[in-house]
Amino acid sequence: MDRRDFFKTCIVVPLLTKFALSSETTNRTTGLYLIADSPRQFLPSILRELNALGLISGNTFTFLNPHPEEKEIKSALALNGYQQTSRVSGAALSLSFTPLRQKTASSFTLTKEGRVWDIRTRNLYALWKKMNSSHVSSCLTTASIESNAKRALPGSTASIFINGKKADSLSLSKNNLKTYRNQKGKITVVIENGQAWVSESSCDHKICLSLPRASLSGDRIICAPNRFLLEIKGSSFVDTIIG
Repeated sequence: MDRRDFFKTCIVVPLLTKFALSSETTNRTTGLYLIADSPRQFLPSILRELNALGLISGNTFTFLNPHPEEKEIKSALALNGYQQTSRVSGAALSLSFTPLRQKTASSFTLTKEGRVWDIRTRNLYALWKKMNSSHVSSCLTTASIESNAKRALPGSTASIFINGKKADSLSLSKNNLKTYRNQKGKITVVIENGQAWVSESSCDHKICLSLPRASLSGDRIICAPNRFLLEIKGSSFVDTIIG
């Protein structure tokens, strides 16, 4: 599998977590986007690899919103030395759940320092191949690996980035449909009733067509083959405590 095929995936950053990938800012956040109906089967293995690479600095975790496999994930992480905390600001891992609109191939993507990270290292690639070839899923679990997790508020605009440069800004208060083109093809964005989503894309897997609509500040839709990023802007992030 060459590099172009390897990155043919689209990921939306779910509702409650601030991740990297904006061209405007670069932070130290590592983001894990895991498409799997049973994330407990894969999450510990991925975290062990990230820990070995020095990307995880603690052993605490928290949930930012209800997860259908919350109990199972808790047990799996506990067996691997992780402890649950109710304080988002002190958690090494902040987990959240988003249902996909339809089933798609299981996989995971990592981001680091504002970029999609090539995971062909250590055992991550073998795990990705196993997931992608044998499972379909409708569950997106994300993990923000950082010291401070944030809660998003409703957004006001959808900023469009192509090839790392800002190409457009669409108001969420006005219904709109717009197509963007680049060297890889095209991608069409719909704005309706304060929500943004991708309705058409030239990428092969077309995972983005199954993903939830983005509406909260910090929500992001990423199409790696098209070098495309949609980020919801507006209300600022505020600290939150769950418990």
